[in-house]
Amino acid sequence: MRSAAQRCLLRPLVGLAVSSALLAGACTSPPIRVTATTTPETGLSLDVTQTTLQPEAPRSDRPPASLVTAPPGADRSAGQSAATTEAERLGAAAVPNPRGVVLDGDGLGIVGFGAPVEPALGTLIEALGQPVADTGWIDSFSIYGDCPGSRLRVVEWPGVLAFFGDPEDRYLHRDPAGEHFMSWRLGTFGPDPYMLRTAAGVGVGSTRDEVAAAYPAATFVPSTADTPPSVVLGTAGGELDGVFSSGGRLQSLTAGTRCVTR
Repeated sequence: MRSAAQRCLLRPLVGLAVSSALLAGACTSPPIRVTATTTPETGLSLDVTQTTLQPEAPRSDRPPASLVTAPPGADRSAGQSAATTEAERLGAAAVPNPRGVVLDGDGLGIVGFGAPVEPALGTLIEALGQPVADTGWIDSFSIYGDCPGSRLRVVEWPGVLAFFGDPEDRYLHRDPAGEHFMSWRLGTFGPDPYMLRTAAGVGVGSTRDEVAAAYPAATFVPSTADTPPSVVLGTAGGELDGVFSSGGRLQSLTAGTRCVTR
């Protein structure tokens, strides 16, 4: 049995211990909500409810990426665009071996370099379908390289790029207005679902031996520390440049007035 004096001495110590325990719990336990309530029987009481903080969901202000294309009937010269899908870009809508489209040093068979922009574009759309991207007219220095002339327009189909511009090249005389179809690239942004070929049957995916058999006079350029192996093909309309993959197959082809890329 403790004396009255001992009990009086212990009360502050007990209160201090309880206060310390509550403070420690506040640092290690979920926060509590304390609400004052009154009841007729006992007067003031405390309603203590434990709450749990939920982690905030991650947020992103970055919109989902999408490709753009000029819709049918849009004013492409003004750079109007609409969304398209990655499947379209990779060739879901491509028809293999479109009639009349031939890889040549002077164009794409059905349309030659130097053709005015709108007629050339209309012919290509008729053969290849609607493009999956159209830059509209942009500066000639862009992600496509340092291109000749003062402005550039690049229209993309799955695996195929058509370049239009106003350079003073050997095709300029065909379009008095100056802006014309000046070059094409094949396979730069992925495989060629159209399976386009030269008149001798060479295209993206052809092996080195197949290229050599089709073009005995082809100039093969070995790889260097900075460049992959390549080839220069001579056709009736001019030269084509090709780049081989590490597996020895043609990965890309290009012809016409080139942009300097780095």
